[in-house]
Amino acid sequence: MAWKCEICGKGPQHGHNVSHSKRRTNRRFLPNLQTGRVRIGARIVRARVCTRCLRTHAAGV
Repeated sequence: MAWKCEICGKGPQHGHNVSHSKRRTNRRFLPNLQTGRVRIGARIVRARVCTRCLRTHAAGV
C-alpha cells in the first residue's frame, strides 16, 4: 500500500537526519495517513487520507 493520500495526493518527502557532528544521513518524512470515512461529492467512502483532508472532508461530524 502506497503512502499517499487518496484525496490530495500528499506522499513521502525526503530530507536529512543531522547529528551533533553535522553529519547528514537520508531520511523520509511520511504523511500522517489515517483510514476514515470521508465525503467525496455526495458519497461517503472509506479512504486512506492525511489528517488535513480528514478534517476538511470528514463525514457525519
